Amino acid sequence: MQITMISLMNFFRKKRIFLDYASATPVLPEVKRVMDKYWSKDFYNPNAIYEEGLEVKKEVDEYRTKIAKMLSATKEGIIFTSGGTEANTWAIRGVKNNHLAIDAESHPSVFEAAEGLNISTWQAGKPMPIQKDTTLVSAVVVDNKAGRRVREERKKRNANFPLLHIDASQTAGYFNVGLEALACDLLTIDSAKLYGPKGIGILAIRRGVKLNLPPQGTPAVPLISGFTKALEIAVQNRESEHKRLNSLSAEFVEAIRKFLPQVSVTKSVPNIINVSVPGILPELLVLALDRAGVLVSAGPACSSNKPEPPDTPVRFSFGRFTTSSEVRRAIEIFCSVASSMVK
Repeated sequence: MQITMISLMNFFRKKRIFLDYASATPVLPEVKRVMDKYWSKDFYNPNAIYEEGLEVKKEVDEYRTKIAKMLSATKEGIIFTSGGTEANTWAIRGVKNNHLAIDAESHPSVFEAAEGLNISTWQAGKPMPIQKDTTLVSAVVVDNKAGRRVREERKKRNANFPLLHIDASQTAGYFNVGLEALACDLLTIDSAKLYGPKGIGILAIRRGVKLNLPPQGTPAVPLISGFTKALEIAVQNRESEHKRLNSLSAEFVEAIRKFLPQVSVTKSVPNIINVSVPGILPELLVLALDRAGVLVSAGPACSSNKPEPPDTPVRFSFGRFTTSSEVRRAIEIFCSVASSMVK
């Protein structure tokens, strides 16, 4: 069955309300169309030396160049990965690390990649713990303050370290996350968060930065083409989507604070709201909302098979197909469910 924009919109306007866009997004019709030809028509291995393979290799190179231009990188600095987790892993493990400074809000894959290494963490608003032997800083910021701080440190040391890695998987759809815009050296982006195919992401590397990376396998051409198109659409629409989702999130936060003042509710990026209800385990609240027809998550989706700490917030994340009526209905359902569970 052919996927169209209308069919996708109708799907997301059904009775159940999907508010977990931070974990997964549907593939846009425009993205699917770009990918289609590589499944059966131009299926050739881009590493082959015959004409058809060379043509596909040329197209992969063009996709790499497009991505590099959007991120202020060189095409040689675009490393395709299986997603954000693998990109984060190689950003951490590709550097011979002495000491790492890691943003406390970083994805679990960053901490898992740094397991066994000497690390320090910091919370938003707190000083970045850069030490004399710090080789890498990993953060999830959306501005260049961290980049300026790291560059000042390098200048002071007259050295190439520390490097700055930014995981922009959750923010690439709403902010300018180019290497120059963020003043960073390494950048993670995940297609699955951008209405592109799952199983593909990138690690963008600033010119001159050397990483110890594993050998690269055969490029996943359909996924690469889809990722490129999804990123193009995200860049074109990010200002309008930032404004729209920021407005929806503000409405949600205001209503929850009004009707359930005992609930802790905070908004991070334009489309993500974290909610904690005192005395209710996050998994129980997620399951209760699921039964009521609202799909949300507790913690990152990739670790959803692990028990979350009791203080983990429930995450509501809005997206391209979230409507005002869905938000208002979700507010009603959440307030009803939370009120019944705290009695």
